[in-house]
Amino acid sequence: MKTRVINWFRKPFPLVESARDKLLISLGSGVVVVIFLVSFQPFGIDTVKGIFFYLCGYGIIAFLVTALNLIISPRFLPAIFNTTNWTTGKNFLSILWILFTISLTNYVYGEFLVSKEHVDGLGQLDRTGILSWLYMTFSVGVIPVIISLYLIERKLVRDNQHLAEKFNNNIGGPYADESGKRIVIESGQDTSLSINSSDFICVQAEGGNYLTVYWLDESETKKKMIRQTLLGFLKKTDSIDSIVRCHKSYILNLKKVVSYKGNARSVTVMLDGLDFEIPVSRSFPREELNKPG
Repeated sequence: MKTRVINWFRKPFPLVESARDKLLISLGSGVVVVIFLVSFQPFGIDTVKGIFFYLCGYGIIAFLVTALNLIISPRFLPAIFNTTNWTTGKNFLSILWILFTISLTNYVYGEFLVSKEHVDGLGQLDRTGILSWLYMTFSVGVIPVIISLYLIERKLVRDNQHLAEKFNNNIGGPYADESGKRIVIESGQDTSLSINSSDFICVQAEGGNYLTVYWLDESETKKKMIRQTLLGFLKKTDSIDSIVRCHKSYILNLKKVVSYKGNARSVTVMLDGLDFEIPVSRSFPREELNKPG
């Protein structure tokens, strides 16, 4: 059981990146908090006067604190909040951190910012002090978080595995014969490159205006860093139908695809000649991976 739990926490998981998704998650957390507190009125808070607007304050806190964490944390900790190594465990820990910061804000709101009658009401119920606020916030949030995280992870795995199976059924074309076409990139005397399109495997963005190009040379995988943007490379190869962009950092040759796999984070591609998998981003048209030549 322990091993299964550890392995589950190590599974890949998608990192929320779009501002729209972050806003919706934050808004949803605030609404859920208000609905839960108003409906069940736990911890004896039904004795507090003016309860609806008082409880709405906790919903606003959940919304604002969640939004700030989702927006600010990736900016200050980019090495941790990395889409390529984000896992279920990291996602769970980030949620626990959000719950902790919500607890601290609830403490300030519940004991110092609201009217005296609300503070006195909680005092009579022995619901004051930072430990009480940590207990109340975590007891409300942890179980739903675990259940939701498990259900979301399973659904994402099923969806991406189904999509990977669909892609696997279409590996191999048909693609046009483009073996005579060459990919030529002039980016300085020491970094120019000319390879046959049939030998090209993929390119990986290295940040800024640099790419690492992978290709086969008599069954041996070669790679070279060149000064070029991903969009610039795509323009140079737009006449080659088997070369498509699948991720914000990758362009690949569909003729080199060995297999597709699916996990909760994404669909990944294994290419001939590479010892690592390439992710397929949800933000790019996945039908491109099955287009005929």
